[in-house]
Amino acid sequence: MPSPDPLSIRARIGGRTVSRGEVLDWEAERLRRVCGKLNLSAPAGTVSDRRRRLLEHKLAIGRDGLERRLDRELRWSARSAAATRLLSAGRRRICTIELSGRSGSAERMPAFYRSAIDAGDDAVLLEACPDHYVLSRDRGGADVVLETTGGSPLAARIYLHEGDVGPVLTAADPDYPVQWVAIGRAVADGPALGAIRHQFRDEADGFRAILTGEFPAALPPRMIRAHEWHLACEFSNWIEACNSG
Repeated sequence: MPSPDPLSIRARIGGRTVSRGEVLDWEAERLRRVCGKLNLSAPAGTVSDRRRRLLEHKLAIGRDGLERRLDRELRWSARSAAATRLLSAGRRRICTIELSGRSGSAERMPAFYRSAIDAGDDAVLLEACPDHYVLSRDRGGADVVLETTGGSPLAARIYLHEGDVGPVLTAADPDYPVQWVAIGRAVADGPALGAIRHQFRDEADGFRAILTGEFPAALPPRMIRAHEWHLACEFSNWIEACNSG
């Protein structure tokens, strides 16, 4: 990952403008917590240094090893997801943030992500956020994401399929030419649990992105607020990465 803030990225979270430094501070705290979850010694140095060291640990453990370490959490989160879906009765909470930058492109970011997941490039996929454990493509074409979402104490397995058919409550903004839309499920062939609609636009003096996740309404609002920071972290890092070449 490149050095912090080469694009002057700012986030709009909860009605206020958040600096790149504040998002990096959030990432640093999540780095500490994830190292604890994986029984690793917390690395020292800058956020970039610690990010790289955690990535090296995850790559050394490997996909299968990470799944084994998270097996109990994944089983509990699957049960919780089923109960939350029933309690929500189809209603959703919307989690939305906005990112903007004074240079670079955001429109190329979804293609950058797809290229990485097609190639199985774990480094690009995992380094964007401490809470990422496994991001891969299954035989049915779905992106399988093992991560800690928002403020949840448990890692979860989420299936996101861009070719899926299901309800997305967030309308497309015609001013954003690049749309990334997918239905989220807790089981590959299970009922829809939520959705994403991420929208990207390049401008004369930079870029703008509106990032939206739709979650079951029974989730506590604090988890939605926490996921706003998760979105800011991963997409800021991915946008920086795809502009660094």
